[in-house]
Amino acid sequence: MKLGLQGVTILYSSGDAGVAANIGDPYCINPANGSIVEGGVRFTPSFPGTCPYVTSVGATKILPGNTVHDPEVAARDQFPDFLFTSGGGFSDVFGLPSYQKNAINHYYRNYNPPYTGIQYNNSRHSRGYPDVSANGQNYTVVIEGRARRVDGTSASSPVFGAIIAAINNARFDAGKGAVGFINPVLYRNPDVLNDITAGNNVGCGTNGFSAVPGWDPVTGK
Repeated sequence: MKLGLQGVTILYSSGDAGVAANIGDPYCINPANGSIVEGGVRFTPSFPGTCPYVTSVGATKILPGNTVHDPEVAARDQFPDFLFTSGGGFSDVFGLPSYQKNAINHYYRNYNPPYTGIQYNNSRHSRGYPDVSANGQNYTVVIEGRARRVDGTSASSPVFGAIIAAINNARFDAGKGAVGFINPVLYRNPDVLNDITAGNNVGCGTNGFSAVPGWDPVTGK
């Protein structure tokens, strides 16, 4: 919160296991005692992406045969050892920030998900995440001299950070200051981003949430 008041944006990955816990350990919450166990049924919101003073970044993918000019979908791929799907949902701790209120109300009014308070915090007064998304698949990195393919919101988050850095550089060249904490501006101006309307983030024995027009708890704005 203090960094946000200073005009600092903190980007953080929304997670790679959909509505469940960490990738490779896709456990969910046992509502009876709050423990995270295999076979749990309650969604596991990630932290710190659920913090209202953080910009949470989900992941999208370009479908095979498509180009960057075609609509993307929420990232989801089955690998030999795990299922990768963009993290998202609603916080069990943080309330609904004022900048997100209209987006959340629109989501529930038009696309109310088919779950109860047993699966997630459906109070309609909690922080939803992610805020934005970027491509999170088929990146090439070099580790110890070898090129490897990587996927995940740990790739999409720094990509979005690079975009904000480029915007700041352009502002500096024009004699202006940095953009500061971007969440309120993003939610007031959703048309600056491409809307992702396909895909979902499975987990906890469900299909998770679905990407829909406007904000959704899969790809954000």
